[in-house]
Amino acid sequence: MDKTSPDSETHAQENFIVAIGASAGGLPAVKELLAELPPDLNAPVVIAIHSEPASILRQALEFRSPLNIKTAEDGETLEKSTVYVVPGAKHAFFGGGQLRISSVVRDSGFRPSIDALFMTMAAEYGERAIGVILSGLLQDGMRGAQVVHDMGGRTIVQDPAEALHDSMPNSVIRSDHPKAILSATELGHWLTSVIGTPA
Repeated sequence: MDKTSPDSETHAQENFIVAIGASAGGLPAVKELLAELPPDLNAPVVIAIHSEPASILRQALEFRSPLNIKTAEDGETLEKSTVYVVPGAKHAFFGGGQLRISSVVRDSGFRPSIDALFMTMAAEYGERAIGVILSGLLQDGMRGAQVVHDMGGRTIVQDPAEALHDSMPNSVIRSDHPKAILSATELGHWLTSVIGTPA
């Protein structure tokens, strides 16, 4: 587990997929992380932040990121260098090479459910999955992060000392095996180091 520097391994030829989960206090962290990613990042990124139906999350994120940012749609095939924002109060799942959007998820009071997003990502992509947990209350994402780890993927976590709300990061640190615990900006550097850009 690395608390100070990006993962030293290079995996630029692998087809990674990144899912970012956050809740209270997570928007500033997501903005800081995305600002460090290159416009030609060699992976798609899916962002799930607990939100209301009228969320304008996509518009808020566009200001800081060089990546293409769009609202996720049901049945999309994910493309590299694109950030997919889960619509407010909806759930997102991976399956059959696509992203599915739904109003229903079992066993979760959170919308979107980060656990469901991470679990289905792990089942679909295995060791190519990267789960990111940022600021938030309670424990959504904890079980999903464990499944990502169990299926050979990686989880990385915002340093609880930096997070506006440290419950979600701490729950993953206690229950999972994160590859890195870093500031939001440093997490962006870590992702770029591991994922890379097209050769």
